[in-house]
Amino acid sequence: MFWCGVTGTENSEPETHTLPMIRINLLPVRQMKKRLRTRNEVFALIASLVVLFVLLGMTAWGLNQQVDSLKQDVTKLEAEKAKYNAIIKEMKRLKDDKNKLTAKIDVIKQLKFKSQVTVHLLDEIATATPSDSIWLQSLKQSGTSVALTAIALDNTRIANYMDTLTASPYFSAARLGNSSLTTVAGQKLKKFSLNLQVHVPKPSTSDSKKGTSK
Repeated sequence: MFWCGVTGTENSEPETHTLPMIRINLLPVRQMKKRLRTRNEVFALIASLVVLFVLLGMTAWGLNQQVDSLKQDVTKLEAEKAKYNAIIKEMKRLKDDKNKLTAKIDVIKQLKFKSQVTVHLLDEIATATPSDSIWLQSLKQSGTSVALTAIALDNTRIANYMDTLTASPYFSAARLGNSSLTTVAGQKLKKFSLNLQVHVPKPSTSDSKKGTSK
């Protein structure tokens, strides 16, 4: 709003003319511009906040999508882990079964080997024992030693018997234990005991091939 006025006097002379004075009030215009500027600033602030909220919302949505994707990946990895754990568990069980079977096979081989060694020992002793001068009474194997008791005609037969036994590849030494006279059927004979040290020779190539083929 503005107003204007014309000032003058009624008694002025007719020939004298003066220009009217116009007064304009600019205060309302300044206030309106200030309000308009303030309103524009408020609108700009509101628009900036809206854009900021939109950006924050889009960022939060993107992060939520990433979190969901990561959760799905974690679920898949856990499922694969469970599957691999089952496979690893089965492999461990198979390995344990294999170790048990290997241990059983080793025991069987040892028993077979010991039985073969025992057979060879008995065969060597039977071959070395003359049936007309030495008679076995007992025979016992314990680990790598064999203890026997027998009756011989005399000491010479005992010495020859010990030499024959140690000549075998299965005996490394023969130690004489007790030796005493005994009477059998009215005849005096020598009762003695021997301790034989067992030595198992290495199997030949042909024997190992036969054992493998079996």
